[in-house]
Amino acid sequence: MKSIFSLLLLLCFFIAFGQKEDSVAISKILKIEDSLLNKIISETDSTSINSKTIIHIQNEILLKYNQFIAAYPNSEYLFTAFLGKASKEQSLKQFNRAKISYLKLLNYFKQNKNLKDPFVGIPYSEDNQFLYELYKKLAYLEMIQKNYREAIQYLNLAQNNPVRISCGNGLFSEIAYIAHLYSECYSNLHEDEKICDVLIPIAAIPMVHENSPTVTMLYETLSKKYTKKELKKLFKKSFKTLYSKQGVINTIENTIYYVKFMDRDVILYDLNFKNLSKRDTKKRLNKILHFSKFYTLLSK
Repeated sequence: MKSIFSLLLLLCFFIAFGQKEDSVAISKILKIEDSLLNKIISETDSTSINSKTIIHIQNEILLKYNQFIAAYPNSEYLFTAFLGKASKEQSLKQFNRAKISYLKLLNYFKQNKNLKDPFVGIPYSEDNQFLYELYKKLAYLEMIQKNYREAIQYLNLAQNNPVRISCGNGLFSEIAYIAHLYSECYSNLHEDEKICDVLIPIAAIPMVHENSPTVTMLYETLSKKYTKKELKKLFKKSFKTLYSKQGVINTIENTIYYVKFMDRDVILYDLNFKNLSKRDTKKRLNKILHFSKFYTLLSK
């Protein structure tokens, strides 16, 4: 009995040591990554760190991730290691390897539904952020390889796993970014109507950047059939009529307000029309119109 008890204690010791060892190993890798990132940020305008040095360090980190995965195949940090490996491969422009790694990560996620983030203890399945970002990364990699149909499929999957964004500018930037990815795909597939389907609905949102690529692409697409003067007149006219319907904005169901432009709904992202008088409604619509970067472009 004593020998069995001693054996159990010894086994527990090795298990505990193994868990501690993988925790220390992943922590070291993450610290190296943080150190590299901070160095890049702090020395962006400096000549003390060059691209060759960055690439060398990134390759070293990638090697450590591969070694970790081989050494700790049952670690609770394996998911973190897979993600780090894929991200490093993408950073090093090893796009085929990165795509394979992200797909392995997706498969690992699907096979481990109860998988928890070991750092915060929250199941990954309860947070759409992971899937949303992963599908975006896969879409981007497919675009690099000019697989535009496949990229669109991944963008659709990202849209099916929406995340709530607390910052207004962050929300508009994300909407614009996703629309840009879609429109780039459709542009390369020479599908102008699809570009309009994606970009016209966001033509009035307050873009963060004056020269947003979505604004430019929408104008370039529509200018194949219309002059700038004609587009400005049509866009301005569309703000004469306001209507609403139920829908989801930023994962929350609400009454959403629209105007119609080119037979498509333009989302106003303004929830405060309900109790306005006709005069105040007209003022608010006019303000949104002139705040639109698309309208600004048409007015130049």
